[in-house]
Amino acid sequence: MAFNKYNNYGSGNGDSSSSGGDYEKDLSLKWKPHATFRGVLDRLNSADNQWGQSLGIKFTDGRLVDGVLMDRVGSDGEPDGTIKLFDWESMPVILDDSLSAEDAPEIYTEEFGGKTYRYQLNSARVEETEDPAEPIPFGDFMMWESGATAPSASSKTLAQTLTTKGRDIIVDRDDVNNWLDVDNVELREDLIGREVDVFKVTMQGDKHDFHRPILVDVVTETEINIANGSSAGSSSPEQATTDGGSAVEAVEDDGDDDVPGDLPAPVADFVDFCRKYNLTGEEQIFDTLEDLASDEDNSLTDEMIESVGRDEIVAAIEE
Repeated sequence: MAFNKYNNYGSGNGDSSSSGGDYEKDLSLKWKPHATFRGVLDRLNSADNQWGQSLGIKFTDGRLVDGVLMDRVGSDGEPDGTIKLFDWESMPVILDDSLSAEDAPEIYTEEFGGKTYRYQLNSARVEETEDPAEPIPFGDFMMWESGATAPSASSKTLAQTLTTKGRDIIVDRDDVNNWLDVDNVELREDLIGREVDVFKVTMQGDKHDFHRPILVDVVTETEINIANGSSAGSSSPEQATTDGGSAVEAVEDDGDDDVPGDLPAPVADFVDFCRKYNLTGEEQIFDTLEDLASDEDNSLTDEMIESVGRDEIVAAIEE
């Protein structure tokens, strides 16, 4: 049984138009891998400050699909306008078949960046034990994507996937202060009003891992990916694409059959990942490799890619 302590936040009152507006008034969502939320894509925003550039994604009708949603509270004990979605693996719970939403802690603290943050439970849901048609509503919100010393792979992937400029929205892949064409941040027309499930997947090898955000159209059950060039913004809701036109679905098998055994573990994981999620097309594979290699949180490095060769990696994926 799902747990929903506070019910609904309401719609928020921020103006989230591109490159402006009172976006600080919107409820802000932070999220971790292996937890899933649902929302209707509404518009994009951008911010440029002393910490670098950020991409803002406005969702309406937010719903919790899987994980533990918590309100961050300030020194006065009141919610401060930020909510965070945690995966169940992050929670002090026993991960077995008896896990239920009622196991979520009422209070949780997290150390991050030298600070201690305190959270109180909002709602919780274990997806595989619940009616799939009844995720828990929590209202409208903004999600901000940026980076630390460099823009994250997640930020770049989302920017290229969601904006009308596609791959051209990235100015400098390695500079957190100049990675985004902030004057041209606009949501693809074909994505406006589409309800999507959003989560991050992690490919784990024996010693290495990396993660990538995934957006799946709720109606078509297909993944939304970067559109090619001028086709960005032109596909219909029935065309959640990897190449600007053809609908795809994630492969249901493990994806690791016959992955060459002589590849470095992070490269083999990448090949496995691309096979599992039908990530095809040389340009898309190269872009994803570059994003992952430039992200300090990922184990895939430029040296590993160069040692194997980009063409060889593509060939291994397409075998």
